[in-house]
Amino acid sequence: MALNINVSTVDIATVPINLPRYTDRKLAVRALACSQLVAADISYGFKPVETAAAFPSWEDAYSIGVRFNDETSGIFVGGKNYAEPHRRGEAHILYLSGVEHIDFSTPRHTIEILLRRSFLREIADDLEVPDVSYLGHSLFHVSNDPLLRQLALRIYPYFDEPETLEPLFADHLIWGLGIYVCAHYGDLAARRRLVGGLSTWQERLAKDIIETRLVGGLGLAEVAALCGLRTSQFAHAFKRSTGVAPYQWLLLRRLARARELFTNHHISLADIAMMCGFADQAHLTRMFSRHLGITPARYRLALQ
Repeated sequence: MALNINVSTVDIATVPINLPRYTDRKLAVRALACSQLVAADISYGFKPVETAAAFPSWEDAYSIGVRFNDETSGIFVGGKNYAEPHRRGEAHILYLSGVEHIDFSTPRHTIEILLRRSFLREIADDLEVPDVSYLGHSLFHVSNDPLLRQLALRIYPYFDEPETLEPLFADHLIWGLGIYVCAHYGDLAARRRLVGGLSTWQERLAKDIIETRLVGGLGLAEVAALCGLRTSQFAHAFKRSTGVAPYQWLLLRRLARARELFTNHHISLADIAMMCGFADQAHLTRMFSRHLGITPARYRLALQ
């Protein structure tokens, strides 16, 4: 699984940061990366950390951020100071490469989801439309967008359990976010040609590929390429053919494989979890209970 979480993996920038009022507070940064999804959980003033971290910066990229608290921070982008108060739940689109200075005057907690310029070009190429030339009405665009909040909340739990984040699901989230932001806050020509489902051979191949990669997972673009389709085209066609998204199919197959292995009482639940691609026994139990309404232990007991 292409997964990494470590503060040291964040590209530490030379962006100046002022923390004048709270000398006992630290800036804490957690990074999360899985396939195309790259995000950071950034907090200042809420919990002590052993060392202060610099603010992460990325070359030629935008950050889609969502706030977890009311706060006032001065941020200088493209020669302009954006220092107005911001409310909990607000989202912003920030051109990271234009950030010159950040002044934290109050505690803050945000999720920042990275959209690299190269990924924006990939979206446009996939949709066969011109490249996106801008995002937002300014270099720091604030919005009360409930969809952006919902997407951020879906990502947030994985900072605590990064090993449970599937590449297919990560790609599902970042492609959905990328297309939505580019279409609603940029100049993406998102009018998509209507596509049908997969052909018989494409559906069989996609299912076979997913079946062979129950352990380890795989990215959306990889399956799409093997089926001879563009990423977004494949995702829509797969759901049209099967009724579920690719990442949901992967989960359903893992659960089915687990049920098969439950009949062998010599294999522990922890081993079954690993053999089916779950992060650990707790991850298996959580997914099994959520989708089947019964714990693995009770299900196995009923088989006796």
